[in-house]
Amino acid sequence: MKVEVLCATMHQTDLSKYKEMNIQTDAIFSNQADRHEYNEENINNYNVKMITTRSRGVGKNRNIGLLYSSADILMFSDDDMIYMDGYEEGVAEAFRRLPDADMIIFHCLTNSNRGTPNINKITKVRLWNFMRYGTFSFVIKKEAILKYNLNFSQLFGGGCRYCAGEDNLFLRDALKKNLKVYSHPFTIASVNHGASTWFEGFNEKYFYDNGAWLQTAFPILKHLLVWYFILKFANRTDLGKIETYKLQYAGMKAFKKGLSYYEWKTEAVNCKQ
Repeated sequence: MKVEVLCATMHQTDLSKYKEMNIQTDAIFSNQADRHEYNEENINNYNVKMITTRSRGVGKNRNIGLLYSSADILMFSDDDMIYMDGYEEGVAEAFRRLPDADMIIFHCLTNSNRGTPNINKITKVRLWNFMRYGTFSFVIKKEAILKYNLNFSQLFGGGCRYCAGEDNLFLRDALKKNLKVYSHPFTIASVNHGASTWFEGFNEKYFYDNGAWLQTAFPILKHLLVWYFILKFANRTDLGKIETYKLQYAGMKAFKKGLSYYEWKTEAVNCKQ
């Protein structure tokens, strides 16, 4: 099985990230910068590509990586990861032992209190427990991508209209299309969760964007899940419960109009004048 790492990154000028991240397979870097450029090099007998575009948004750039991918097994990556020695064989062995698996979510270490789920054993991922995982832990067969026409949302995630949620939407779509998805305790990398490019705290924009995400991810259960998020973050925000309730419903309604948080705020101000 041929394995390939697909890394979304920004403002790179060369392929030094390949060694910094301890990548030991073929790799594709989808680089968001202020130019258009294609680089390809052979590093340690592996094929390494970097596709640089002016396109912004993590989902769009992950999709660019998918378009250029050619391996049997694709590993989604962020550029703040450092891969473990021998990860290629560990990943390939996991797929050999789980021949029906279309996708496997692997364990990652982190030095941050934001954390990553601690995976202790092999389990099936279901629609009722899928929201725990980040894209950097996703590993999927290229054939599943092609067969089920999977891709990442360009509306959610860093650099997009709404701040996060593209990972959950991708995994939800995979499960709804009946892909066999497992979580696996093999550790593939460590992740340095430093300052986020999108997370500014549990503020107005966070809850508004969360409402937009609920509208597309859970159109039936959204009314129940609104309260789940109100109660979950009650002690982590300065906003009151009624305010976070209203913001999430505002996000749901404005999502149908295609309005970002800032456009919605502007519209609300204009209506008051």
